[in-house]
Amino acid sequence: MKPIIFLLLSLTFQSAQAFEFPEISDLWFREAPPTAKMLAAYVTVENQTQKELKLIGAYAPDFGMAEIHKTIEVDGMLKMREQKELLLPNESQLVMEPGGLHIMLMMPKKRFTVGDEVRICLIYQDDSGQEQVQHLDFPVKKQ
Repeated sequence: MKPIIFLLLSLTFQSAQAFEFPEISDLWFREAPPTAKMLAAYVTVENQTQKELKLIGAYAPDFGMAEIHKTIEVDGMLKMREQKELLLPNESQLVMEPGGLHIMLMMPKKRFTVGDEVRICLIYQDDSGQEQVQHLDFPVKKQ
């Protein structure tokens, strides 16, 4: 009986350990014309944890779809490619900015103007396979 209690306490302790989220800075959402069906958000993600993390997705409740994209040049044309996962080794930084990596938000459910905030959730996975969601509010800017 005692080994079972020890096992249960051990599992409870492991699941209660806090997930360390990366530090976030320079987050903003680009204001777009009212008819725009695709919008973009930008952020700097800095992994100061002791674990390697993967950014494996994004979710935004006010949009039909959210993906992480990278702008690349193919035969002289700029195209966007979805990034299914981005590695964040410990003590590394990932910068999302216009013309590069960004969070692509499609099918907006409402219009956002300067001064609003857009809730975007970043989904991470650590080296043990544990997934966690970081809820962020991106200020809408005209940049």
